[in-house]
Amino acid sequence: MSLLRFSGRALFSSYFIADGYQMVAKPDKKVDQVRGSIEFCVPHLQSVLPVEIADRLPTDVRTWTRILGAAQIVGGLAYATGIARRPCAALLAVTSVPQVVNAATSDDRSELFAKIALLGGALVAVQDTAGRPGIAWKAEQSRKSIEQRVDAAEKDADRLKKKAQAKVKQAEAQAKRVGNQVQAQVKDAVR
Repeated sequence: MSLLRFSGRALFSSYFIADGYQMVAKPDKKVDQVRGSIEFCVPHLQSVLPVEIADRLPTDVRTWTRILGAAQIVGGLAYATGIARRPCAALLAVTSVPQVVNAATSDDRSELFAKIALLGGALVAVQDTAGRPGIAWKAEQSRKSIEQRVDAAEKDADRLKKKAQAKVKQAEAQAKRVGNQVQAQVKDAVR
């Protein structure tokens, strides 16, 4: 991993780690930032999940604040170190959505744009392949390689077919000549 890439990941993750720490250590200060999203999402989750899981799902906003904070810390640390960077970037994006929603309802536009920028950065990081081609690119290259091999095999088959046809024509012509010679010899022998 390059020093620049590591530094960028560490700097990007530092916000989420610090914010996550605040959410875990002092959830009362952050509860208002996630309350609306939690109160909206939890009932929908409970209606979708099986009853035995839905009953265990916490409904307290303070608990969810700590859960989101812990997820940000884990996601931030893992992303900074390059461990499961794409899934962790997705985790950071998901955990930042409640704060973006809250910032959208506040009057502070600079906070809104900062939260949106962090969400955007996390979404871009989800696609980060660390300079290596992704699975889609590899699949496309494999498909192209197979197509090229099939085309080359078809050209070889056509070339061999033409050679075989030429050989058959030569053999037919030679057989005809030999047949004519044999017929001539038979006629001379019969006379």
